[in-house]
Amino acid sequence: MSGSSRRGLRVLLQIVCMVVILGALVWYVGIGSLYNALRGIKLTFLCGSFVAYFGINLLFTVRLRRVLKREGIKTSFGKTLLAQYAGMLTSDVTPGRSGYVLTPIYLRDQDIPTSISLSGVLGIQSVEFLIKVLGGSLAVVFLVRTVNLSLGVFVVAILGISLMLTGAVLLAALTWSERVIGLFNRIAGSKLLSRFTGSLVVKVEQYRTNARKTRRAIPEIALITGVCWVLKGFEWYFLGLALGITQIGWLGFFLLHPLVTALGFVPLTPSGIGFQEGAIVGVFILLGVAAPIAAAFALLSRVLLVVEDLAGVPQIAKSTSLLVFSKEASDTPTIQ
Repeated sequence: MSGSSRRGLRVLLQIVCMVVILGALVWYVGIGSLYNALRGIKLTFLCGSFVAYFGINLLFTVRLRRVLKREGIKTSFGKTLLAQYAGMLTSDVTPGRSGYVLTPIYLRDQDIPTSISLSGVLGIQSVEFLIKVLGGSLAVVFLVRTVNLSLGVFVVAILGISLMLTGAVLLAALTWSERVIGLFNRIAGSKLLSRFTGSLVVKVEQYRTNARKTRRAIPEIALITGVCWVLKGFEWYFLGLALGITQIGWLGFFLLHPLVTALGFVPLTPSGIGFQEGAIVGVFILLGVAAPIAAAFALLSRVLLVVEDLAGVPQIAKSTSLLVFSKEASDTPTIQ
């Protein structure tokens, strides 16, 4: 089986897994009950949830621009916002939300070197993961003090926190560890590989230099990420009010979000679809929310993100066309 066939089969299996899990969730709550829950939604609060998510993307854009400014790169707010949405949309449909690392591609129309934007994106993600680990740990404490936490739920919670912690450590090592980058250089610079990795090693050296500058932006990254976490609490709080959820206050949504969304990084389905929704339903039922309402919340929280992230489609199309044309130009023979 060729490489493309294997990739196609893997994507197909991920989609099948996603459909099976979501189908089982809808069957569990009942499609009629789910429809009734969605029919009673309050549009005013739903709009408030959209506005909160828009505010988060605005702050994400500010965060990315501040990090790039540390590298001496001036960016357009509008273009960077579209690149941010494009990165989020890509993460919405890729396993483990890994598609966000393609954001540097969406920034190329501003002539930003990939080594600079990649170090910024990975640095931001490592700090964000560490903050989510803190939030997930606080959420476990919140659940232990609020409900009788079963062993199964506790194991799932620990799994989610472990996923985020693993991601944070790996990203931090790739971004800021001189030892890890040095080890990579030694391997890539070996006699056996040097003939193939010469240009790559040069890029890694550029990346190392840019990563040092990104480190100085950690306080700003942490501060803006913390404010975004607060806004995320409001996003979920308004969405809960739209569905009539009163059993969970703003603090509960604020604490629970980083925990249950950690399962979005499970690489078995695109963006962990199904696993994250199942975690939301399970936790909300523990807190006294009816299963159909919990399922409606889980599905709407996903739809809300994807719908707003569609603003990144034009940027994805533009960046894709630029890559195609640049490749064609490089492949065109020069007339001597």
